[in-house]
Amino acid sequence: MHLVYPPAGAWTPEQIATMTRLRDAAMEDPYALAELRHLTDNIGPRISGSPQAQQAVEYVAAEMRKLGAEVSLEKTVVPHWVRGVETGELMAWPGGAPGTTQKIVLTALGGSAATPPDGLQAEVLVVNSFDELKQLPADAAKGKILLFNEHFDKRLAAQGNGGAAYGKAVIYRGAGPTVAASAGAVAVLVRSVGGADYRLPHTGTTITSPEERQIPAAAVTAEDADLLANLTQQGPVRMRLTLTPQTLPPVKSYNVIADWKGSEHPEQVVVVSGHLDSWDLGTGAIDDGAGIGQGGGMTCGHDDTITGHATLAPLSTVLLR
Repeated sequence: MHLVYPPAGAWTPEQIATMTRLRDAAMEDPYALAELRHLTDNIGPRISGSPQAQQAVEYVAAEMRKLGAEVSLEKTVVPHWVRGVETGELMAWPGGAPGTTQKIVLTALGGSAATPPDGLQAEVLVVNSFDELKQLPADAAKGKILLFNEHFDKRLAAQGNGGAAYGKAVIYRGAGPTVAASAGAVAVLVRSVGGADYRLPHTGTTITSPEERQIPAAAVTAEDADLLANLTQQGPVRMRLTLTPQTLPPVKSYNVIADWKGSEHPEQVVVVSGHLDSWDLGTGAIDDGAGIGQGGGMTCGHDDTITGHATLAPLSTVLLR
C-alpha cells in the first residue's frame, strides 16, 4: 500500500510534481499501446519454444535499439510444450437420457501428460480442498478423475486483494496434479482460477518433478465444475477425457538485455523487467504484453512536455531485462 499511498514525507513536493507530469505524459503517449498491439495482434500468442516467441525476442530487441539502448541477446533454454486435442464429455450421470453425452469445457494445463489418443474413461470424484481429500479413505481417488473444486474468492478480490484471492486458488492448479497422482487418480481437473466465468477455461502451469508419476491435468470452467459437483452429489458420474499434449525437447531462446547509461548518475541503477512469452490460448495482453510496452515506454520517455526534447534520456542507468 505504501507504493500507492506513501507515508507523509516519503517524497518531496517537487518529486511528486515530477512524477505526476511523467504519469500524465505517459497516459497521453501512444508508444506503450502501439508496442502492446504489435505483440498481441501482429505476433500473437507467444508460448515458450514457439516461432512467435522467437519473433517477439527479435522485435523487442530491434525496438530497444531504436530507442538508443545497448542491446544484447542472452542465450537460454526454454521448455517446449505443445497443446493437442482437449475434450471432455460425460458418458453417464444420474438422470441422464440413455445414449447421450454432455460436453465438459476444459483445457490442458501447461506441462500436462497425455491421455491415450482415444482418451480415458473413469468415474469423477469431486473435493473442495486438499484437506477434504485427506479425510476420505486412502483409496477414494484410486482409478478416478479427481476434481479440485476450489472456488476463487471474488469478494476478497473485490476488496482489493486480488493477489491473495488468486494465491489461495492457484495452489490447486500448481500442486493438484502431484497430489492427485499420489492419491492414485488417473487424471486431475481443477476449477479454473480467476473471477471471470462465461464458461471459459483458464490454463496455467503445474508444478511437478520428473520423479513423480505424471497424469493428465486440465482446468474446467467454473460452470462445469459446478455441474460436476452437483451431479456427483446425486450419484456416480463417468467421464471421458482426451488430452494429447506433447512435451518436446527444450528449445534455444534468448533473454533481451537492453541498457541505457544514465546521463547524470550512471552509478544509480533502475531495473525494469517483464517477460515476452505468453500462454497459447490468448495473446498475452496483460501477462505480460502490457508490462513489456510499459517498460519500453518508461525507458524511452517520449516526454517533450517536460524537457522540450523529443525523448527523455534517463538520468540514472536503466537496465531492461
